[in-house]
Amino acid sequence: MDGRILAAVLVALVLLGILALMAFAWRRRVARDAQVGPLAELPDPRPVPSLTVEVLYVATSKHDQPLERLALQGLRYRSRVTLELGTDGVVVDVPGERPTFIPATSIVGVDQTNLTIDRVVEPGGLIRLSWRPVPTVIADSTFRVLEQADRARIIETVTSLIPATDAGLRPTGTPDTVADTTSADDSTPPPHERA
Repeated sequence: MDGRILAAVLVALVLLGILALMAFAWRRRVARDAQVGPLAELPDPRPVPSLTVEVLYVATSKHDQPLERLALQGLRYRSRVTLELGTDGVVVDVPGERPTFIPATSIVGVDQTNLTIDRVVEPGGLIRLSWRPVPTVIADSTFRVLEQADRARIIETVTSLIPATDAGLRPTGTPDTVADTTSADDSTPPPHERA
């Protein structure tokens, strides 16, 4: 067999092996995160939003662990989404998925950051919404808002929803606390976006 053909076959086999491992790891993560429990049901009738904004949904991760993805139902894949905010909570409407409802009572913080899984942007370029999918878990869902005015309106609206018991908490690295601040995260990655 020609050496070039053999090399091409070996490269193809290695690539297939890597893809198989990635698929296996993703399935394990989805199965693991399915044990978090069912998320809140979207109320019927659907809540009327006071603010509706088109944003880019980036990822959901464990609180204060921006590289540790949570593959929650309806929030597994990056997408352009409609964010609906109202007195009942927040609806993340991902095309092709069941809308994810985040009740106001489960929201524990909102702030700005510049990094999460597979994404680094300018300081304060992402909105981080911290919430409890179940009482024992805090998740951070991040969104890329393109219009500065929308960013301020989202943060203001979400801040008004945070229950008094959670308002004012500051991050300490423990799983039971979360930021409620609108100041930008001044971490040092360069002010450009990497895919």
